[in-house]
Amino acid sequence: MHGGIGRANVLRLAGRAAAGLLRASPARAGDLSQNPQDPGKLNVLHQIAENFLKNRDKIEAFFAEKTKGLVPPLYLSCDIRNSGHKIGVVDTNLFPAGFNNLCNSYSRLTGFALKAYFETYLPEVRNVLVLAEEHTRNRFYLENVLRLLGLLEEAGIQARAVYAGEEIAEPSFEADLGQGKVLRMERLQVREGRPYAGDFAGDWILSNNDFSQGLPQALAGLEARISPPPGLGWHKRRKSGHFWRLQEVIQEFAARLEIDPWLLNCEFTTVDEVDLGEESGVRRLAEGVDRVLEKVEARYRRYGIEGPAYAFVKNNAGTYGMGLMEVMSSRDILNMNRRDRNKLLSAKGGKKGDSFLVQEGIPTADFYSGYPIEPVIYMVGFQVVGGFFRMNAQRDAFASLNARGMEFACLCLHKLDEPHEGAFLNCAEKGNLVSLASVMARIAALAAAEEMREL
Repeated sequence: MHGGIGRANVLRLAGRAAAGLLRASPARAGDLSQNPQDPGKLNVLHQIAENFLKNRDKIEAFFAEKTKGLVPPLYLSCDIRNSGHKIGVVDTNLFPAGFNNLCNSYSRLTGFALKAYFETYLPEVRNVLVLAEEHTRNRFYLENVLRLLGLLEEAGIQARAVYAGEEIAEPSFEADLGQGKVLRMERLQVREGRPYAGDFAGDWILSNNDFSQGLPQALAGLEARISPPPGLGWHKRRKSGHFWRLQEVIQEFAARLEIDPWLLNCEFTTVDEVDLGEESGVRRLAEGVDRVLEKVEARYRRYGIEGPAYAFVKNNAGTYGMGLMEVMSSRDILNMNRRDRNKLLSAKGGKKGDSFLVQEGIPTADFYSGYPIEPVIYMVGFQVVGGFFRMNAQRDAFASLNARGMEFACLCLHKLDEPHEGAFLNCAEKGNLVSLASVMARIAALAAAEEMREL
């Protein structure tokens, strides 16, 4: 099994794994740049950007061919990592919460895309109920729901927010979000087979609830009127199912462009029926880590990448950044203490898992004021509608940034003439990263559409 590597050495070697694409002008006492710990040597990503630019017609022909006759999820978001030596999708969320982080221009584009989606795939729908999570204490999530309602209204759709679980006892509640913004949510009711919010009759339900705790009883019999389909909820969906389909799409895409698919994809494996309380289960999971790291190290040797291969072990049905552990070697699994095991088993709603995804880690090469960042791309149907940068001052180049301490910053490539919270990352020289990340999100949407077709 792979031996361990000291954290100090890991941090010293982090930059050698890759060189970032971007060196932007100062913005709010900081700059968007490559990993400041080591400038690195390799810049394969620039070659990928040139390849994409040269093959724009091939790329558009590929998407036109693959999307023909395929119904996409209504929306999704993708977390993308760029290390300089590769770029890849590390997570795809089919129930995205973060529409409040989109700037005004991206919000307008989202409204146009929603209108086009409903006209194309759901032309009979006029009234929509947005099924929300019951995070009544999470102001940012509630702002997301309020923004989503506004985007639907901009698309010409009447919309109301509802909840269907048991956490909120009242038939309705209002949340004062400040600055005159108030979100009203009502308990979902069903009358004669049709969903209601009070007296408002819904034609369709747009779920912003990921069904981690299963399908609420109130929705029984309404499954055919829900987007995304409940079958894609975390009570049934597995991360590995998405990444198998993503890998297949990337292999064909890369073949068309004559590039190594590894440059666009994370190595991964799945280890099922794992009991972390049993030595045999822990050892099988450690062997899964070995399999992934051996493949990654072979690629590192091929490309002359100096730096430690590492991986994430993820609860296969985990969400909200839970059920995740960063590992530098299989020893990290073999030497887990109780706290580590509980962390890996943690999941939204307290659901325990026995299936784990071992996924190649991509160290980020992109930093703002010394803090690691990663692009998050939002899509409606097969159309990219915008995104933002996730940044985390409490994490390093290797870590998941979807954790305590994360902030969001503008990703937009247009001039920003609006009030905004958080940092504004100067856009002058980040076009390559955003363009490549957008293509990767389109590929992820194809994989998600295949998931949906197979339900």
